[in-house]
Amino acid sequence: MLNNIKSFGLNVIPDRQKTVEQTTESIENAISGLWEPILGYLKENDGVFSGAVMNEIESINNQAMRLNMTVNAGNPKLNIDYES
Repeated sequence: MLNNIKSFGLNVIPDRQKTVEQTTESIENAISGLWEPILGYLKENDGVFSGAVMNEIESINNQAMRLNMTVNAGNPKLNIDYES
């Protein structure tokens, strides 16, 4: 009588199309999960990589130089102390 007992699940035939779709979806989710933080970082810091931040810094430095020249009556101060 013990020979007639079959384990549950061993006689179930999986649907191949569904298995392939689930595997493909799992792989896509794993790959996109790896790239999402990197792409988010690049998008968040786009101004740094595109040069917009550097242009803004140069603009502020030019404004500071012009202001310094105006305050010093046209005598530019060549050594600007950024730490103080």
